[in-house]
Amino acid sequence: MGPIPLQIDYALTDHVSEAIELYLDDYGHQTSEESKEHVMKLVRTIITDLMPKVSSLLPEKMEDVSEVLAAGSARYSAPDSIRSLDWLQTNGYCIDNMKAGPSTIPDAGRGAFATRRIQEGALISGSPLLRFERDKLVTNSVFSEQLVLNYCFGHPQSTLLLFPYAPLVGLINHNSKSPNVEIRWSTKEENNEISIWTKRSYNRLVKASKVPLMIEYVAKREIQPGEEIFLDYGAEWEAAWKEHVQNWTPPADSKDYVMATTFAKLMEDQPIRTGGEQEEDPYPENLITACYYDYEESYEQYADAEDEEDHLPIFMQVWEETDLLFTCHHHLRPCLILTRGEEEDGETFYTAEMFNLPDTTHGTDLIPDTEHHVVTNIPRRAITFVELMYEGDQHLEGSFRHPIGFPDLIFPETWKNV
Repeated sequence: MGPIPLQIDYALTDHVSEAIELYLDDYGHQTSEESKEHVMKLVRTIITDLMPKVSSLLPEKMEDVSEVLAAGSARYSAPDSIRSLDWLQTNGYCIDNMKAGPSTIPDAGRGAFATRRIQEGALISGSPLLRFERDKLVTNSVFSEQLVLNYCFGHPQSTLLLFPYAPLVGLINHNSKSPNVEIRWSTKEENNEISIWTKRSYNRLVKASKVPLMIEYVAKREIQPGEEIFLDYGAEWEAAWKEHVQNWTPPADSKDYVMATTFAKLMEDQPIRTGGEQEEDPYPENLITACYYDYEESYEQYADAEDEEDHLPIFMQVWEETDLLFTCHHHLRPCLILTRGEEEDGETFYTAEMFNLPDTTHGTDLIPDTEHHVVTNIPRRAITFVELMYEGDQHLEGSFRHPIGFPDLIFPETWKNV
């Protein structure tokens, strides 16, 4: 599949395209086609090293940036995203039949709910499926198997896992007594290859580079607006869940656990404690402070100071609110609050040292480990709480992991390899 572009990647692609168009406006008339090709290759090479997802969205030819800007990089990257009404009526799926909300099942988290009255036999949604071999998806982790296993379909006689990734379908909870939805293979003309693949062997299926598998969620009975959508996960899943509940023993320190979102809400009107204050009055062990901050690599030759303990240089920056700051994952960084101060207008500002996210590995987002990066004038609204990696309740040792049961009646015999 390759890296999946996010909102920030499309925004950055649009900015890069604007810069290329400015170059064309100023110098295009005096630049040969060969030179344009070389310039575009150079741009792509630089962008690939820094932002590989953005590079994948850029056009091959410099002249095509006008099409990117006219349509937007998101639409340009998916030229088949615009279809005729006739095609949509034949092959499309209405994906606004469901909305998210707190589940009616105690402690189940979120669920999917009907947005309108849905007749018996009507399509609620459709979803493409990603294929995984179970031994490649499930790692030899010390604590547990991967969380995504809970959202995959599986069959007890096969090592194949199928992950549905359409909007909201992952929120459909289990109910064996009164399910109101069931799944089937897609009946759309666009997906007529499914009948071919359901007759092919397991080995051929998992080795293929592209297999267009699609399922449909169909109403088993009439569903009323606001009613929660339920799917029967199967007898094997239910037995595994009951065994898990019966044998589950909470960790000794579970009483001290608190969700990051819950704690952030409780603390939203409170000042953030500095690192020194946290030594006397610590926050919950599973949480750390995090700051929204758009890091830019420092090109200054001289540091503002030197750390007294490790003698690493300290570079200081003033906090600024930039585009998409509060919407992009990579802008929310672990941070250690150093000082807290109040301005004349009563607003509180903080100074904090910034750190890298665990998944920050390269590019301009990476703070070198040979320096300390300290930011001043951080407003309270730019500081929140996040959970330490693998410290959430879904990552506790012995947490439930089991795929959703794929109905045996429609699971191909040729895929059964166990």
